[in-house]
Amino acid sequence: MSRRVGIVLTVAVTAAIVTQAQTRTVSAAQPQLKAAHFTPAAGWRVHEGVVRACPGVSAARCSYVASAASTTRLRDCLVCLPHQTAAAMAPGDILIAITVSVEHPPRVARSFAWPPHLTRRQVHSPLEGLPARIGGYQGTTRVGTREVFVMVFFGRANPTDRQLHRANAELRRARIG
Repeated sequence: MSRRVGIVLTVAVTAAIVTQAQTRTVSAAQPQLKAAHFTPAAGWRVHEGVVRACPGVSAARCSYVASAASTTRLRDCLVCLPHQTAAAMAPGDILIAITVSVEHPPRVARSFAWPPHLTRRQVHSPLEGLPARIGGYQGTTRVGTREVFVMVFFGRANPTDRQLHRANAELRRARIG
């Protein structure tokens, strides 16, 4: 009887070791998700979040991480619609929020080339329940295996040429890792 227990125990330990080795191989093959990285520039505040599982599913199925660059103090979470930040935005302020995710299977089609180049006609107001004085842009695309969600908010419904230039320059400096 003890020999039988020893064999069962040996088989169980061997199975556990093989499973652990296979798990390491699979996770090592998956690319590590990183936040979009904004290069610090004069007048911009940079924020990076941590990788999280998408709501309601496992991290293996879908993970995301958010980051932001703003010319004003961020008053909301990185993945929240910026109601408090928008309420405090001066007309010249800009907020750029980028969420990078990996989802299996991928759900997002390429709708623009990275980095996006914003024009005045792409900015809309009102947007998603924000005040009408706030202009906003929303876009999604794929960069390699990453799904990228970009939201840009301006302190006025119709951004100035200077605001568009600053936002586009910041988007060009952002790196998707």
